[in-house]
Amino acid sequence: MVSQRSSPAVHTSLPQHLSYQETYPCPVCGHHRLTGLALTEAFGCGFCRHIFAADLTARSIKLLDGVRPLSWYWQNGRWQQPHSPRTRVNMVIWGFAFSISCLPALLIALSNYMFPPLDQEGLGQFSLIWTLATLAAHAGIVCWLMAEHYQWPWYVTAKIKLGR
Repeated sequence: MVSQRSSPAVHTSLPQHLSYQETYPCPVCGHHRLTGLALTEAFGCGFCRHIFAADLTARSIKLLDGVRPLSWYWQNGRWQQPHSPRTRVNMVIWGFAFSISCLPALLIALSNYMFPPLDQEGLGQFSLIWTLATLAAHAGIVCWLMAEHYQWPWYVTAKIKLGR
């Protein structure tokens, strides 16, 4: 006997087609609802204050006030990003981020190995702490830049809540 798998639950309260009279979850912050803006063909979020241009026939929206042109498609009661052919660019970005965060700490660790301190008691621990602090500082800066570039929802939400 072959059993059939049940399909995933579709939100019945959310419409399948886009309309300016309906509200939708915000794809950027995930905390508020998108509503149609009066006298425009756009949606707006009251929490993160982003504006989205809408294409009702294609069931898609595009972020208008962001650094990068982000777009989403309304499918099965939720927003989905289209698959982009930017994987090569993303690999370069992530490789550059990894090198910026690890290379300075690696240089400090290498110089400490090649030229060890004469006083092994106190300065040996200092060089290890200095290496770890360099790694943490550069990784923090890179994480901040990546969050600004990709506009991750948790980062946008935190930035809005801290700004209020």
